[in-house]
Amino acid sequence: MTELRRLLPVAAALTAILAGGQAAAQTVVVTKTPPGATVELGLNAATIGTATADAAGTATLPVNLEAHGRKPVADARIFVDVCEKSRRVTLLETGWEAPPPGAGCVRREIFGVFFLQKITTVVVNASEQAQAVWIKQGRAPDAWLRDVPADTEKAAAVESKLPRGFALFVGGGLSKYANASTVSCGSYTSCTSDDSKANIWIGGDFWIRSWIAASGGYLRPWGASADGSGNGYRFTTSLNPNVVTITAKVGAPLGRVRIYGEVGTAYNWTTRTTTQTMDEQSLVIDGLPVVIPGGTQEFTLKTEGWNWIWAGGGEFWMTPIAAVWGEVSWVKLTGNASGGGEGSLNDTLTSVTAGIRLRLGKN
Repeated sequence: MTELRRLLPVAAALTAILAGGQAAAQTVVVTKTPPGATVELGLNAATIGTATADAAGTATLPVNLEAHGRKPVADARIFVDVCEKSRRVTLLETGWEAPPPGAGCVRREIFGVFFLQKITTVVVNASEQAQAVWIKQGRAPDAWLRDVPADTEKAAAVESKLPRGFALFVGGGLSKYANASTVSCGSYTSCTSDDSKANIWIGGDFWIRSWIAASGGYLRPWGASADGSGNGYRFTTSLNPNVVTITAKVGAPLGRVRIYGEVGTAYNWTTRTTTQTMDEQSLVIDGLPVVIPGGTQEFTLKTEGWNWIWAGGGEFWMTPIAAVWGEVSWVKLTGNASGGGEGSLNDTLTSVTAGIRLRLGKN
């Protein structure tokens, strides 16, 4: 429940959290150091701990922010200094600048802002070749402390930033019809139309790998409309589609960002409704006045059909369970009359949509 209560602050701070059990206190575990090396822990501009790496190259240092005059929880950036015979890990809160690295030391900042709670364990790979960080709200798994090959570490770090599995999405934006006004207004000069409407899009993605996924969704744009008039009559037309999409996504992982292209099929069922009102007219026939009453008629055309959808976009994972996304899509709306009658639909719907994704379950 701790992670759930902290979800919104974590998202705002761009944290990287992995849910877990319980630990006694805030702890930093530094691995992959030379055996016997001196390992320092810094907080902002101060050194708050020193330890000697054991025979496996591991050193454990308590953090305890409250004991150093800080709040019990904090958002922090992490820096790793790799020196010939020592290592230094610095936790840097917002508003502070890291002190310069020591002579002959090489510094690397780990991407992201990390949320430290009272039960947080930070595991830092401080090897000379590559550095990385894992965070657990609780005790760190034993596998994190073992000698894991560098390629495996890199893969695990990528997966923690770009989760696989199932994610729900919801978004909204703007859709524009290509032909709705032309079909509705025809050659009438006294006709106004509105082809740009708000939309909603809901659905889910299943990322099989970090670069390929299957996706399904429901796209609902508000209906295009047109109003026109002529000599003795006026009309109103609306076009209201419902679109179900089934697509494949191919993505390019870039840290916490994934750029993707999308292609698939779309099924639409659409209703076009035209309401026409005739004015009352007075005529003279054979010298006698004749009144022709007015009236209102409504014509409805329902169509359905399959065609293609293309899209391109990107997403940014703020936490392992929450991301923001945005994309541009093109849906071909075609269909024949359903339930009898005559008529057809041929239009293209261009949409710009943005929203949020929430991952369900574990990788």
